[in-house]
Amino acid sequence: MNQCAECGAVYSDPDDSCALRFEQLIALDHSRREPWGSRHGQAFAAFALQHPLTYAPSADAAWDSLYRIYCLGQLPAHVFGARRNRRAAATDHVPPRPSRPVAIASLTIADLGDFAAEAYAARLDSWCRAALAAWGASPRAVDHPATPGAGSSAARAK
Repeated sequence: MNQCAECGAVYSDPDDSCALRFEQLIALDHSRREPWGSRHGQAFAAFALQHPLTYAPSADAAWDSLYRIYCLGQLPAHVFGARRNRRAAATDHVPPRPSRPVAIASLTIADLGDFAAEAYAARLDSWCRAALAAWGASPRAVDHPATPGAGSSAARAK
């Protein structure tokens, strides 16, 4: 049995790890195929937020990115337009990332399974919300924000 010291993921195979799974996921992301390619930023942010010691320089940016998507309902720049998100960034408040998580995340990269295309978007969204919640945020429901044209009507109307 193998347990990640940062996120708490448990692997029955001693050769499995968060790092190994992340390498597999990044390879899919970098293939630029859907559903992985357009969600690279969210996947990296969730992983960095759950591994803040390994990805210390990226953890604050990961917090900011995921908080904007899942708590404020802002779609990623490539979907909704970088210009609109820059305007929103000036007015929407993203609290600073706490110094440490307040809870163990309910989902980790281990829970994404084999990254199957059919379930990936929903599992990634759940993982992102769990990563935020572990740091004390209260994510709201946003339908697959990295999918062009997706998101709640309230999120699009902002």
